[in-house]
Formats: sequence, structure tokens, C-alpha cells
Amino acid sequence: MSAPRESSRCKTPTTSFRLYVLLLCLVTAAFLPAGIAHVIATPGRALVWIAFIAAVNFRNVPMLPRVNVTTTVEPPVTVAAAVLLPLPLAVFVTLVGRFNEREFRRGTTSPWNIAFNRAQGALTAAAAAYAASLVVPAPAAGVAKGLPQLFLCTVVAGVVYNVVNAAAVAAGLAFIGRLGLRQAARSSAVPFPHFALDFGLVIGLGLLIVVLHGANPWSVLLLAFPLWLGYNALRSARESEDRAEELTARVRELEMLNTLGTELLTARRREQVEIIGTAALRTALDSTAVEVSLDGEVPDGLQVVKVPGGGRAMIGVPVDTAERSMEVVEATAGLLGMALQRLELEEELSEVQRARALLSSKIIEEGTRERSRIALEIHDEVLPYLAAAEIQADNVRSAICGADSARAQKLAAATREAVSGGVHRLRQVLDALTHQIVVPGGLRQALMRALNQLRLEHGVEGRLKAPEPLPELPLAVEILVLEVVRGCLGNVAKHAHARNVVVELDATDTLIAVQVRDDGRGFDPLHVPAGRHGLALMKQRVELARGRFTVRSADSGGTTVEVEVPL
Repeated sequence: MSAPRESSRCKTPTTSFRLYVLLLCLVTAAFLPAGIAHVIATPGRALVWIAFIAAVNFRNVPMLPRVNVTTTVEPPVTVAAAVLLPLPLAVFVTLVGRFNEREFRRGTTSPWNIAFNRAQGALTAAAAAYAASLVVPAPAAGVAKGLPQLFLCTVVAGVVYNVVNAAAVAAGLAFIGRLGLRQAARSSAVPFPHFALDFGLVIGLGLLIVVLHGANPWSVLLLAFPLWLGYNALRSARESEDRAEELTARVRELEMLNTLGTELLTARRREQVEIIGTAALRTALDSTAVEVSLDGEVPDGLQVVKVPGGGRAMIGVPVDTAERSMEVVEATAGLLGMALQRLELEEELSEVQRARALLSSKIIEEGTRERSRIALEIHDEVLPYLAAAEIQADNVRSAICGADSARAQKLAAATREAVSGGVHRLRQVLDALTHQIVVPGGLRQALMRALNQLRLEHGVEGRLKAPEPLPELPLAVEILVLEVVRGCLGNVAKHAHARNVVVELDATDTLIAVQVRDDGRGFDPLHVPAGRHGLALMKQRVELARGRFTVRSADSGGTTVEVEVPL
């Protein structure tokens, strides 16, 4: 197999990969002087093998397309070269002849990958040649010793070639950051039946090349056409098989994410989100070294992935997690973030509903108390007028019966005065009662009445700036806003000495904002005179509804009260 290609997500080789390539090149360079000496001694032989290796290596077959790892039909030729050629010469012809079509496409691969491809191939050939030399010390003599020894020599060289090549490519994948070391090793030899089949084909074709070369070196050319057909068949089969495996893996991932999303919808506490997410990722990554932490405490040595929208929540996964698996982790993080946001919104909605219920209870309690006060006023202030009128009416009747017209007229005037006073006081009580009533959707009209009353009674010009019509608001919120605005207007009338006041409303689906501005003399909000509790009571009422109450003013003039209440 050859080096992994760069992808859009891994364009620059890592430092560890560069050091690894430099080490391979240094070891390869140790064999070059002796290899060059053999080339000088037998140039024709060297050129034939270089051309042969280059021809079969020029076109590649995708071995692991998901991580851009390819192979060619060159391994059997390299194994045959390791058996038939001296070790230094086998290293040299492999290094020089290991062309790759990507080397001739500008911008498709880096010099580091080219160097890795050639160096690891040359060292793999060196290992195979060394193993073959241990079985048959002299290659030329080995060919003459018969098929059994030749078979054993090729088998040993093929085994060493496959093992060393798989290990070198796995290390390259790990150092370049494409896969973790364990996953890179598994990817190089898994699925095992395919690896074993490749193993046998390399040895079998290598043995065939060795036998044909022993009979007649030019007969090796007879393998060109079968090798080309094998190349095309292997390429098509590998691409189809890998695409099927990739599709299966994608389906499994989607099923896992779908199941995870369904389970997260049933979560009612943040702790459940943590448990469900950890279990799903451990199953998906086949690793127990996975942690989902909502408080941001991930064990050392794990790679951290933030949970979007989850505050401090994060996921810890092993540092050697594959790039493909990281996509699953990131998708899981997104689902966890949405689940946490849902729980947060549900909790906030519950708090708003509880605050609104408390506010409604408070309004009902105060309404009951206000009705009791009005009833007491009627009893103490209106009824005495009516009782006096009743008594005076009896006195008028007595005076009329006694023919005392002068006294009757005086008593009638007193009666009329008592009735007039009672009616006047009753109108005041009813007017105060009317101002306490807000019908649903009547906030705008109630505010206009309050501003008109301020103008008529105190000469302060008022202006209302609000959408027409106002959005539908909860009745408790309308009552709260009206009471706060009335309290502010009362302060303007009593203390501000203002000429103008502006009440501005702005409502959205989630919030109503109110601002009351006057051009009066202002005051210091931090030093409110003793005995004045109006602003403090308004602030308590707004905060009871989980709202915000702010006062901005100065002795130089003008006061602004801002109120925000969630809906």
C-alpha cells in the first residue's frame, strides 16, 4: 500500500509525520551506495526491473478509499525482486521504480507523501530481501536449488513484505493524523479475509514471477496482460465493496443518531442528557474512554469537543479517534446541545408561569383588599350623607305638617346638601373603582385615560407611543404595566414639576418593555427621601414577575423609568 493522499481537511503534513518520513529516508539512504554499485555492474538488469516495477506501480487501486489509501499490483513484483536480486539492488530498483500517477498531477500530493511512498516501499523490499537471504543466502543459487526451496523463500519474503508494509502504512496514517494508531493498524489489516486474500495473491504472483524469471527472464512479460486485467477487476471490486461498507456504516450512524435524538426527547433533567449521551457515544465509538460532562470537567488525556449551546458542557473522546468518528461525535454534540437548550427553555417557561401565577395571586389579593377599602369608604363616608338626608327628610315633613314653611325650606336645603355630598363622594369612590378595572386588551385605553387625567388635574401634557393595536397580553401583565405607569405618573404629578411626560410601549412575543420619561426636576435615585416607598413597591412588583425595573434620573433634570416584563 502507498501513502495516504491529502484531503481538504488534512492538507499540511503534521510534524510527527515529517519526522517519520525523514527517519525512513535516512535508513533508506544507507543502502544506496551498495545499490548504485550493483547498478553500475549490471545496468541492463537494473533498468529492466525499474521499468517493470514502474509499469505495474503507475496505476493504483483504492484499498481504503475512506482514508485515501491506495495499493497497486506492484507488491508481487517487489517480492520477486527481493528474492531474485541482491538486497541493495532490490532496495534501489524499488526506490526508483515506485512511481505513482499522483506524482504527475500538480497539487494532488505533497513531496512528503511522495518521499513516504518511496522510502517505505524501499525499506519493505529491504526487509523482504533480508528474510529471503536468510532462507536462500545466494539468490542466483536459490533459483537453481529447485521449486521447494524457491517456494519457501518466496513465502517468507511475501509474509515479511505484507507485515512490514501494513505496519509502515499504519504508522503513516497515525502520524499524519488521519486515524488513531489502533484504528490505523486495524484499517491496514481489516477486514481480515480481504487482507489474507491479498496476502496469498502477493505470494502466489511473486512465486509465479520468480519461476518464469528462472525459466526465461523475458517470459515475465507474459504476465503483463493478466496483471492488467487483475488490476481492473481488483479496482472495481474494491471500490464497490468499500462504497457498500461506507453506506452501511453511514446507515448505522444515522440509526444511532435517530435513536439518540428520540431518547433525548424523553429526557426531563440535565443529568439524563449526560447519561444518554455517554452511553450512545461509547457504543458508537466502541470505547469506554468517552465522557459527556455538563460541568466542563473532562478527564485529562481526552480530546475535547464543545457542546454547542450547552454552556460549559463538553464531550471527551480518545485523542486517536478517527476523523470519520469525530463527525459522529460532532453530530452527537449538536443533539446534546439542542436537548440542553430545550430543557433550559422548559425550565424558564415554568419559572415564568410560576411567576405569573404568583403575580395573579398577588393582584387578586390586592384587588380583594381594595374592594374592602372601597366598601369601607362607602360605609364610612357615603352612608352618613344618606342617613343625614333621611333624617332631614323626616324633619322637613314635620315642619310641613306644622305649617312652618321657613323651617321647612332650611331643612330641605340641608337635605339637598346632604344628598349632593353623598352623590359627590359616591362618584369619587366609583371613579377610583373604575380606574382599578382593566378589561382584557384594554391596556392602551386605560393608559390614555391616565394621561388625560394627569393633564386635566395637573396640567402635565402626556403622550403615549405604542403599537396600534397592542399584541395580545396576559391580563396579569396588563394590570402590572398599568399600575406601574400610574405610579410613575403619580410621582410626576406630586414631585417632578414636569411639563411633559412620554409613555412608550414596545411588545414582542416574549417581552413587553415600558418607558416613562418626564422633563421634570429629577432626583437622586440613591437618596430617596424617607417615607417615599412608591418606587420600591413598583420594583418589588416587577421583580415578582421576573422582570427588570430601572430608574435613571439626576438633580439636573428629567427622570426615566424603564420596565421589562417577560411574557
